[in-house]
Amino acid sequence: MHTQKTRLKRRDESGAAVLEFAFIAVVFFTLVFGMVQYSLYFWSTQSSANAAREAARRGAVGQTCADMTTTSRNLIKLAATTPVITRKYYADTDTSFSTPVTAANGKNVRVVVTYNSVDLKFPFLPFFRGGAVRETAVSRVENYSISTPTNWAAC
Repeated sequence: MHTQKTRLKRRDESGAAVLEFAFIAVVFFTLVFGMVQYSLYFWSTQSSANAAREAARRGAVGQTCADMTTTSRNLIKLAATTPVITRKYYADTDTSFSTPVTAANGKNVRVVVTYNSVDLKFPFLPFFRGGAVRETAVSRVENYSISTPTNWAAC
């Protein structure tokens, strides 16, 4: 009789571990996949910020738009869409960047990098900001050259 009681008790608890694992697994895998997705997005924004800073530095020394765009796109990681890189010059007193001006010494160059990051499409996780990445960098023009005006064009 003792053996039969022990068997019944074991049989009653045999599915408990599976059920407990199922509850914990949902939370655990949601956290793991969320960390992976956010880590990839964070890497993408960091590479975008680096690309924007590099583009602003290159815009401040008069690199052409084509060369600046190519260099910046090569620095960007995990872009799901083609990055859009804009460069405009502003007066040094224009902190709202509302009125573009032509490039000259003492002006600021502002570069904006925009694109969508790679989405792993986990069905149960929303993607941070919908995957949109937008980074901005500003640099001061010090060595403007009038002899190469096309290098200083806004793009």
